[in-house]
Amino acid sequence: MTSAPTLPAPGSAIRPRLFLLNGFALFLAEDRVRLPLHAQRVLAYLALARQDGMKCSRDALVGRLWADSTMEHAHGSLRTALWRIRSMHADLVLAGRSELALGPQVSVDLQQCRDQATRLLSAEAALSADDTNSSPLTGELLPSWDEDWLLVERERLRQLQLHALEALAVRLRKLGRYPEAIDAALRAKAIEPLRESVHVVLIDVCFDEGNIAAAHEYLRQYRALLKAELGLQPSPQLMDRFRQPAPVQ
Repeated sequence: MTSAPTLPAPGSAIRPRLFLLNGFALFLAEDRVRLPLHAQRVLAYLALARQDGMKCSRDALVGRLWADSTMEHAHGSLRTALWRIRSMHADLVLAGRSELALGPQVSVDLQQCRDQATRLLSAEAALSADDTNSSPLTGELLPSWDEDWLLVERERLRQLQLHALEALAVRLRKLGRYPEAIDAALRAKAIEPLRESVHVVLIDVCFDEGNIAAAHEYLRQYRALLKAELGLQPSPQLMDRFRQPAPVQ
């Protein structure tokens, strides 16, 4: 286990990095620091609030994180969590008398994922080299945590990742970067296997490449899944692609 680093002074050049996708992790420089679960939950909750531009009242936070405790005990638990957090880095949390916020210098992988997705979904934003990396768009939010307040946040993230991956696949297809387009579409398919528009992208890429056999195989797989899960058939719009070449969108 990595020992706790020396407490950096406020304004230190060390920028904390918080990871919430695929599990909790906190790094100061290259050191991974360990926090008890109650302190992790506070940081995670504040990080989710920051992505929506919100600060948290102390009462609202303890009401959500310590719902089964008395208010006195919950506030005591919060004070202990804040002490443990600030012992790692003085600027991890901005603590006022009634409000709390994640420190502005703390980078959060979830926010980076959301920023990338926003760029991909924007018609005006150019496709940068970093944005073609689909890996950051596939992480799951704190998958091992059993917290009611994470359920909506997980679904929000899942939908954003799904739409961003599909948009990335479409953009890469237009650029003729077919292997990367297929990779992004398959990642989207893993999130939502029944989403027809993802299968459309996969099939269109195969037609662009002249890989007719692969297009028919993706259709066969989708048709079988749709029949088994919902008792439905693919839409006429999808089937039309097998009657004439699919145009580049």
